[in-house]
Amino acid sequence: MQSSIERPAAAGPFARSGLLPENLTRAEGGWPGRGRTVPPADRTEPPLVHVPFAGGRFPAYLRLLERSFGARPGRLRDILFARAPVLFLAAEESFLLYVFAGLLRALMGRRTVGLLLRPLPLAVSGNRRCRWRRAVLGRLRRIGAIRTLTALPFDVFPAFAAIADGWIHDFQLWDLTAEERTAVELLRETRRTGGRLVLTAIGAQDWRKGFDLFSESYVGFTSLRARFRFIACGKVAEEMAAHAAALRGAGGVVVDRVISDAELLGAYAASDAVWCLYPPAGDHACGIFGRAAQLGLPVVVRQGSLCHRLCVLENIRHVAVTADDMTAQLAAPLPPRDMMGGRLAAMRFARHSKAVLRTALGLAPSQDEAGA
Repeated sequence: MQSSIERPAAAGPFARSGLLPENLTRAEGGWPGRGRTVPPADRTEPPLVHVPFAGGRFPAYLRLLERSFGARPGRLRDILFARAPVLFLAAEESFLLYVFAGLLRALMGRRTVGLLLRPLPLAVSGNRRCRWRRAVLGRLRRIGAIRTLTALPFDVFPAFAAIADGWIHDFQLWDLTAEERTAVELLRETRRTGGRLVLTAIGAQDWRKGFDLFSESYVGFTSLRARFRFIACGKVAEEMAAHAAALRGAGGVVVDRVISDAELLGAYAASDAVWCLYPPAGDHACGIFGRAAQLGLPVVVRQGSLCHRLCVLENIRHVAVTADDMTAQLAAPLPPRDMMGGRLAAMRFARHSKAVLRTALGLAPSQDEAGA
């Protein structure tokens, strides 16, 4: 359980000290000095945002960016030529456009920021394309007008520092509003569990989210069925239909459709723990994980994964397991839900992330930051 997990070697304090918001303002342009000239931004214009596609987590990201910075989606012409700073979400998904736009805008003295949501392959993969991108990102770090950030702390995986200038926490670790938190608490007061704990897999149900292991574990182990009810909330991939049928047949629940934002909150409210046990292909910043952490719900994560390292680094309630010892780990008591701890952590994540984004985008400090 959480108290018995040793701190991963890659998650030490040495990498964090130079990346705190207060240290991002000690050199010209608000960034650690490497002899680069950083152009001033037009602080009267809110940033523009580029998204690679309209679905998935991006609508939630855009809502938060609008709420926090007045940001708005930008058309291609604006992304290339506008005076306002530009933020590329999931820059790895639009990599060539990010590089071209960043270089073009740098020639005009305008800022461009790219956020990497899946930095791990770019940092370590031997794939030819990843090696080329890694080299490009390393060279972009020499250009003051271009800033690349990761959505995971460098402490989690120090090699990220070779491809990025800084980091923030994934937006869905700090995006819940007071109204959404209140809704979850009200729903929890009315839930009925039938005496069993509820372990919920939320979002698209496919192999990248470990849905096959989720289903096979529940079907194969009587001890899990006696203690838990497994619930899958989200559209089931076509190749996972047999696993969904088996889960239903064993007494689990499958809500096989795209679920609304309100239903998402209901899924968290119904849960005692949230499934985030993803295979290596799904090892990246995860919104499902982030929302659970904000609400103080324990998460089930793969031993040694990026999510596990983040849990240890930030003291997030979790159970770290492997495919072989999952039943034994889940037989022990779950870490208790910590609503207040989740809320305080989200506030801390928000302070750091907003400060880093404001510095990167060249925006004026908020009133809270200015008065700090």
